Amino acid sequence: MVRKRKFGFCFLWILFVLASVSDGFAAEVPVHVKWVVDGDTLILQDGRHVRYIGVDAPEIDHQHTQNTPLANTARTVNQTLVDAYPLELVLDQQQKDHYGRTLAYVYRSDGVFVNLEMIRSGNAWCLFIPPNTLHAQLLLDAQHQAMTKGEGIWRSFGQDEKSPGAYVGNRRSKRFHHSSCPDGKKISKTNKVLFQCQWDAFWEGFAPHKECAAFP
Repeated sequence: MVRKRKFGFCFLWILFVLASVSDGFAAEVPVHVKWVVDGDTLILQDGRHVRYIGVDAPEIDHQHTQNTPLANTARTVNQTLVDAYPLELVLDQQQKDHYGRTLAYVYRSDGVFVNLEMIRSGNAWCLFIPPNTLHAQLLLDAQHQAMTKGEGIWRSFGQDEKSPGAYVGNRRSKRFHHSSCPDGKKISKTNKVLFQCQWDAFWEGFAPHKECAAFP
């Protein structure tokens, strides 16, 4: 019976790999977590740093420990999701970022999609960076659900006061800026989109530029 179960698991895993590769996205054999950096980054036991595709979470200040409660909560939720589970990494078209981190969709061995759960629980928001947009709509739908229900960071982040043109987004980078931000003023007319408040920008799938836009 044990041998049959092992065979069944291996067979399903092979099918999963073949399905992923056939769509143009490589799948990796199960890996294990050594350290949870924050709400969107892991360090594996083999030393690789993994950055979740399509997800951005409040930053952890590891050097000065000046973390917001939201950052600590996001890290804790992420740790709860991945600790004690073998993980499977599915890669998109761009497999590394400019820091050398592996960009991945992370799945637990029981099928839980970790990227999705971080968004759905309201402990992170969407960050879409082309060409890695395979699950963009799925993640954005989960963010809409979390925002509507007031989950996590959205619980204390109401629809801020609207002011025409208060925020400017970049269609290319999917980042939004405060209208006074120097970087925001450099956005071309072709790529520029205006928002009356941060809530509207998040709803459309834009993520805040960390230098000039307020965080939830």
